Amino acid sequence: MRPPSLAYSVERRVPASCLLISPAVELANSVYGTLERELVSRVWVWHEPAVEPAVRVLGVCRFRLILLDMATTDVLPGSVLRALKEAAPETPLVLLALGAATALGIERAGLGAARLRLSGAAAVVPRGDAAALVRVVRQILATPAPSRGS
Repeated sequence: MRPPSLAYSVERRVPASCLLISPAVELANSVYGTLERELVSRVWVWHEPAVEPAVRVLGVCRFRLILLDMATTDVLPGSVLRALKEAAPETPLVLLALGAATALGIERAGLGAARLRLSGAAAVVPRGDAAALVRVVRQILATPAPSRGS
């Protein structure tokens, strides 16, 4: 009899950690509540109100997902995206944007259309769209949807 794979069993028991960067406490509470309600205890959210402390946290902690509120800072979006990707190059980044936006559009606003793509954003989710947020988080973290009626 082979012992169970430790990596598999630990992965299933420890919630995936997500770093949320947003100055808006209401948005942080909404994201936390939505993920807690929809994904039960499968996601643990760490909230930082600004990019600078978030980059410091990324220097010592690993996350499986970064959620960035595009209303986070007054500096150019390109420099923020670059700093996050330099601090955590392998971590998927999801942008929470106002209205309809694309990762490339957000990036071009900060970097200019002639610059190389740097953001590597996995997705852009409208800031108040809970269903889209849950769908993207489930997809990135490979979290199954709850089975209905069994």
